[in-house]
Amino acid sequence: MPHGNTRQTLEGRNVGDSRGSAKKLAMSLIELSGGPDNVSEVTHCTTRIRMRLRNSASVDETGLAHLEEVQNVFVQAGQLQIIVGPAIVFKVHRQIARILQDYEPDRQPEAERLFTATDSSPELQGSATKGRIGRFLAAAAFFSDIVVPIIPLFIAVGMLLGLISLIEAFDWAPLDSVWFQTLLFLTGSAFQIIAVMFGYQSAKRFGGTPALGAAVGIVMTRPDLVQLAGQGGTVLSHAALSNAPQFVYQGTVIPIILAVLLMTLIEKGLRRIIPGTAAVILVPFLTFVIGGGIAVAVIGPIATELGGFLSGLLEQAFQFGSTVFGLLLGGVYGLLVLSGLHHGIQAIEIGLISNPDIGVNFLLPIWSMANIAQGGAGLAVYARTQDDALKKIALPASITAFLGISEPIAFGVNLKLGRPFLGAAAGGAAGGAYVAFHGVVADSFGLTGIPMIAFIVPPGHINLIHYIIGFLLATGTAFAVTWFLGVDKPNKPDKLDSQE
Repeated sequence: MPHGNTRQTLEGRNVGDSRGSAKKLAMSLIELSGGPDNVSEVTHCTTRIRMRLRNSASVDETGLAHLEEVQNVFVQAGQLQIIVGPAIVFKVHRQIARILQDYEPDRQPEAERLFTATDSSPELQGSATKGRIGRFLAAAAFFSDIVVPIIPLFIAVGMLLGLISLIEAFDWAPLDSVWFQTLLFLTGSAFQIIAVMFGYQSAKRFGGTPALGAAVGIVMTRPDLVQLAGQGGTVLSHAALSNAPQFVYQGTVIPIILAVLLMTLIEKGLRRIIPGTAAVILVPFLTFVIGGGIAVAVIGPIATELGGFLSGLLEQAFQFGSTVFGLLLGGVYGLLVLSGLHHGIQAIEIGLISNPDIGVNFLLPIWSMANIAQGGAGLAVYARTQDDALKKIALPASITAFLGISEPIAFGVNLKLGRPFLGAAAGGAAGGAYVAFHGVVADSFGLTGIPMIAFIVPPGHINLIHYIIGFLLATGTAFAVTWFLGVDKPNKPDKLDSQE
């Protein structure tokens, strides 16, 4: 499609009529993204539609940005990210998936694309020409693609762990009660599903068979893997699975990703040398036996040492330069959200919790301060602006940030106005420095802001007090700096005026 045409049609519908149903918006997003043939994969997180593209040049970013429901749009490493907000993202994603599924007969079958995928995707090849920064962003986005589809499960598990921790900390119920044991069972099972999904998504992104990747995820998280690998230890009970460290040896996702990468390389090599008729039976069998065997005997122990080293390195940086550590990370976290790379941090957090020598998450309180600061900056916009339509957006989006989802206020208001985004960075830096200086930690991972209090209480009341002070400091600093810098006019006032 011509790149500059912002009024293309899909099945006779005009793009300008996209304000109506989620289906109309989905059709508009597909068409302005280069059409169904250009979209190889679509996923979503809490606020974004993410499309993996075959040709990024076919995207009409101007047309997408002018759609009423779109808050922001950008292309990075071959992936189109469209911010539509939490209210409609699930509906729009479902409609896009249905449209692409209906169009599937004219496209290359999924199995064929998986089995014939090359070792390097076009988007990664293209990013190599952009220098070291481009290669880094492409690699980080590649890893983020593995994590993003699992975010809802992360949230559910995080909230479960927080609830269990509160019950245990305040003795709200007998630990041998049926419903508490049910919570433990759900939590342990959910962690196993996280491993399955990591294996599935890793294989999908590497170009292997997702089902085999899921099986490897289970292999690398078996409680008796430690004994099989010859490193001793005891089999964990269901109750042990619910407490940090969650899996001890198996908690980190690094072994899963490396094991799936090896398995995918073996699978692709076997498909080159085994005839087609025999490949149907022999390739899956040999891939799983060879790849799984090497994963258990070699990758597991090595990757565990590597994961412990990385988490230990972060712990040392936190201990010897906690204030500066929190200042820098709290200040730049907004940029990580802007680029979409923040989802990759989940793997590091799991590594910290699952490390027997650490067992706590000192990163999440810092990220929480950054998200809270976005809400504080949004409140300053709400208090100072004279634009009634902007007020309607700023207040509810700010409240959402305090509840752990910062993208609506960050992209819908602060980034568009410019200066509030700087105010939020200042607030995140101030709050991050404070909680890092006082050693605030969480006993889990998941949502930030107010819901995170469930993860802050178990380590102690002083931990909670400092978290609340950091909360107020981040909010107040972001509010004050944004108020001082002023509120710029939005880039597209007509668009803001139309949003409710």
